[in-house]
Amino acid sequence: MPNPLTLVGTYGSPYSLKMRAVLRYRQIPFRWAIQGTADEQGIPRPKVAIIPVLGFPDASGEVTEVMVDSTPQIARLETMFRERSLKPTDAGLHFLDLLIEDYADEWVTKMMYHYRWAPRESVERARKLLPVWPGLHATDERLERMGEYIVDRQVSRRALVGSTETNAPVIESSYIRLLEILHRHLEGNDFLLGDRPGSSDFGLYGQLSQLVIIEPPSTDLCILHGPR
Repeated sequence: MPNPLTLVGTYGSPYSLKMRAVLRYRQIPFRWAIQGTADEQGIPRPKVAIIPVLGFPDASGEVTEVMVDSTPQIARLETMFRERSLKPTDAGLHFLDLLIEDYADEWVTKMMYHYRWAPRESVERARKLLPVWPGLHATDERLERMGEYIVDRQVSRRALVGSTETNAPVIESSYIRLLEILHRHLEGNDFLLGDRPGSSDFGLYGQLSQLVIIEPPSTDLCILHGPR
């Protein structure tokens, strides 16, 4: 068995769970390292400090190369591993697969950000939950400080991401429309574009892993408009 890859991420990151699901589906050996814990010690820092970070080992097993951004990560894996490919063989379907993946990464993520950092109940939930994943053994005081830091930073970025009072009706109606489309589609299909998953399936999965499980308001909407 080749030396495993390393994936650095966290449970509250939709892109981290997207890539973890890709590696699992493709049965590519990898090690899951939670950001901010001892698991990521010794892994080179990427030039851009975002997650997930995908680390590639040398012959000795040491991670010597890293890259970020889930779409290029998936493309890189396609050049390295042939089994259980995500790339459709039909050129038209391949284009649609990339288009829907981009929709998930760039638009559905605004829904995720909005429902996490706009409703008061979601903000309070995130304040308590997000610091625990990298800080399981931290003191209560440290967890509280971490929670305050995360909330202050993320809420202040809402306008930058596009979650504003002006945009809220568009984001929320778009989320409901997505749920209704998926509910109808999944009645007769297992995947978005055929008989096996593509990048688009994993792109939507990453965002929905937060929207329909973690965030209370968007979870309630999912149950109402698209439980499939």
